[in-house]
Amino acid sequence: MLAVIGTGGAAEVAQVSIPRRPERWLRLRVLLAALCRTDVQAATGQLAIGRRRILGHEMVGEVIESDPGCRYGPGARVAVALPLVACAACTACATGARCPETFMLGVDVDGAFAEQVVVPETAVCPVPESLPLRRAACVEPLAATSAVLRAPIQPEERGAVLGAGRIAEMTTRVLRAHGFATVDTGPDLAGGYDFVVEAAGTATDLDRALRLVRPGGVVVLKSRPAKTLTVDVTRAVRNDITLAAVSYGSFDEAVRLAGELPIDDLLGPIRPLAEFSDALAAAQRDPQGPKLFLEPVPAG
Repeated sequence: MLAVIGTGGAAEVAQVSIPRRPERWLRLRVLLAALCRTDVQAATGQLAIGRRRILGHEMVGEVIESDPGCRYGPGARVAVALPLVACAACTACATGARCPETFMLGVDVDGAFAEQVVVPETAVCPVPESLPLRRAACVEPLAATSAVLRAPIQPEERGAVLGAGRIAEMTTRVLRAHGFATVDTGPDLAGGYDFVVEAAGTATDLDRALRLVRPGGVVVLKSRPAKTLTVDVTRAVRNDITLAAVSYGSFDEAVRLAGELPIDDLLGPIRPLAEFSDALAAAQRDPQGPKLFLEPVPAG
């Protein structure tokens, strides 16, 4: 099958073997995949992937193989909402608790920039066939951005979102759609906020968040930077600032948002998977621009 292979500092389109499907995993035909900041970092060597790896994790697909009795039979349409794979080797996994050592689809294990992908049953959620494919492929980033609703913040509070990209914009829209009336953005923020969402992934913006939030307020950590960031612990402790790290929200809520939230202006064109190099170059030229999509098998 055709796939996009990351090699640790570059990426290429190549023919690879169809993946083996482990027990309790699904085999999906990829209908549409989305290119995100993590994929760009993995393709250009900013994010370590260890060895040759099929990139990609934001996707919608159709089940073509599953175990007997699985809730997702052949033909079911699903989106990857949680691209994290449990290690299956630790004490938490043995007891059914949340795994602390997960692997990420498209980074640590082969991902979705291919004609087929295998994923755990627990990684996907059903999506209606009436949901446009570009929106369905955005269930994962919507699950990631709606995670801010799990932080200790309230709609009546004053908040701010730091960042200029799609994730920051999507986070702002998610908050406003859930009744957060005062959510400021932009470079000219005065400070004194009850909460600040850090969605930029830079040390500068993390430091800025700690300076903009009021004493006793909350800094919500939302970004997943490729490199470790430093934190001004002294400022956080002195001002009793709560650092609330959040990963993913409700899958059902993410699907609902995919159908209802106004995001079409954030969604860009669809390119054939074979044109990945052109899509990557476009994403690098305009990192704040509309999200680009890859179609493994062109329609028709």
